[in-house]
Amino acid sequence: MKTINYELAHNNKTVILNLMTFDKSDLKIFKSVFKKLQKLNKYVKNDLKGTRNINFPESLSEAIFCFEMNCGKLLSAKKKSGYSTSFDAYDTKRDKRIQIKCSASAGPTSFGPRSEYDEIYFIDFKSEGKIDGTYKIYKLENDDIDNVKVNKKEKLTDQQKGEKRPRFEIRGTLVVKKNLKPIKVGKL
Repeated sequence: MKTINYELAHNNKTVILNLMTFDKSDLKIFKSVFKKLQKLNKYVKNDLKGTRNINFPESLSEAIFCFEMNCGKLLSAKKKSGYSTSFDAYDTKRDKRIQIKCSASAGPTSFGPRSEYDEIYFIDFKSEGKIDGTYKIYKLENDDIDNVKVNKKEKLTDQQKGEKRPRFEIRGTLVVKKNLKPIKVGKL
């Protein structure tokens, strides 16, 4: 892992993004964190009689995505000047703001009311019904996300306009229904 500063122009001003980048040497850390998460989930379920696993840490899913897709994980921004930093990663080669969603359960994923991004991706850690370190990365279409019905009357964008945090289950609602194919498959 290393951090870099990436400069970009926005509204005739310079924005400096502080990004964390990853390489193959970081896979060892990813695997170690994942094994510890599995162990913790075992304690939660068996010893504490929990009914569900702990949420998958976004720090791990975002790091894996950034490694696989050669992007930088957003840490902070300087001199924002109206530049929204409500995204998770930045692709410096294509100048794209990226939102990353992850799931290792059948539960819903939430979306912030003011999220701004150019592309959105979903990392599925439970696509075959088990959590064994296998993951699949899917590119989602912005229109598909924006038009998802989160209840009988409202789409995702309707709830965001009302300052709500819309929630829906990405795997079933988009990946399965649209028969999406992963753009990357990996295993920790």
